[in-house]
Order: sequence, then structure tokens, then C-alpha cells
Amino acid sequence: GICLGHQAIVEHFGGTISRAEAVMHGKSSDITHCGDKMFSGFAQPLPVARYHSLMASSVPACLSVLAQVNDIPMAVYHEAHSMLGFQFHPESILTHQGSQLLTQSIEFLVAQSLLTQ
Repeated sequence: GICLGHQAIVEHFGGTISRAEAVMHGKSSDITHCGDKMFSGFAQPLPVARYHSLMASSVPACLSVLAQVNDIPMAVYHEAHSMLGFQFHPESILTHQGSQLLTQSIEFLVAQSLLTQ
């Protein structure tokens, strides 16, 4: 899920969505990420595009936070369901190597789902 999809994933599994301290419409932020999974080979920090006024203020234990900025979750992953959410927009020109990140995300999720079959 991207942006609202990310928030829906967090809320579905028991997390909380609340207003962000600042509206982030068309802003670039440098996120820190896990460095593996779909983020393997990407710069640390990674500049990404943000277009949101809501955010995950609490994340349930079943979701792993894979990326964040200022303690705001920017990427979450549910291993048992092979479900991934990005608060940022990888499809935006403001996200460095966004198309590569989407490709690696799909490859990662497909590989994970094959392992659980």
C-alpha cells in the first residue's frame, strides 16, 4: 500500500493513524531504512517524496518498521501476509530510484509469498 494504503495496513492490524505535526505535500525527506529486503543497495538515507497530512502514530507488533523519518514510520512489512506499506510515494520523481524500489519490492514480495506456499 502507498500513502493511504500504508495507513490502512497499519490501522487494519491495530495501529493508530493521527494527524502529522506538519502537512507534507510535495516535500522531500531523507528516510533511514533497514538496508535489506526491498531497500538493498539504496543510499542511506534515501530521499523520498511525501504527500500526506496523516501518519502512523503507533504500529502494532505484527508489523516491522523498515524505514522511518523523525520516528514516523515510512515503511512497514507484515511477514505472515507478505504485505508492505510505504507512507512515501516511490512513483514520484522526488523519490530517488523510485522505480527501482518498486521493482525490488515486487520481487521481494513474490519471493516471500513463494516461500510461504
